[in-house]
Amino acid sequence: MYRFTTRIKRAIRRVLESIGLRERTARRYDALFEAIHKLKPKTIMEVGTWNGHRAVQMIRAAADYHKPSEIHYYGFDLFEGMSPDLYDKELSKWPPSEDEVQKKLEATGAHIHLYKGDTNKTMPDFAKEVSDIEFVFIDGGHAIETVENDWRWTKEVIAPNAIVIFDDYWPKRGKDGGSKLIVDAIDREKFAVDVLPTVDSFSDTDFGPLDIQFAQVSPKAVETRSE
Repeated sequence: MYRFTTRIKRAIRRVLESIGLRERTARRYDALFEAIHKLKPKTIMEVGTWNGHRAVQMIRAAADYHKPSEIHYYGFDLFEGMSPDLYDKELSKWPPSEDEVQKKLEATGAHIHLYKGDTNKTMPDFAKEVSDIEFVFIDGGHAIETVENDWRWTKEVIAPNAIVIFDDYWPKRGKDGGSKLIVDAIDREKFAVDVLPTVDSFSDTDFGPLDIQFAQVSPKAVETRSE
């Protein structure tokens, strides 16, 4: 009965997401834009572009410091590749089409680069072509192995001064998914890791009440020693 009820809830949620009625404003997102205003990046990468709304906000924040034509946005999502099975596995959101999101983001005036498909397949190829990404927002699939993959390849493409924001750090439900297990395992000798204090709490998730935080990660400067 529980499994049947959960599938019904997710089916309803999928319909609402597809018409844009489940987009929520959460307090933790303030830190996302604070980080952009601090770093002033020209290159932004987002794992989990979804409907492009957050991407537009990030591009506009960066455009406070640069011409839109100087900004490059790199976005990853399944887009039309989403299936009901993946939707359930990843505790995900149902995305619109790639073409729809491309047009929405191009209206910002920035250079838009979208990558459709499973990030286990798209990110390795991306990492061969792109480097020195300054700002990254990881908010894609919520299965632990997916977040682990996304972080693995993000490390390969970020600039020395980069800021990486992980969404879905679930302090009380880390074993169920999200980024907690991955963030907690990051090498503190190589990266500065800060779990941000703002907590958004939700009561209508698939496994009951859920607290969500951001985690911010940056490479530590490599010390150079004179001989």
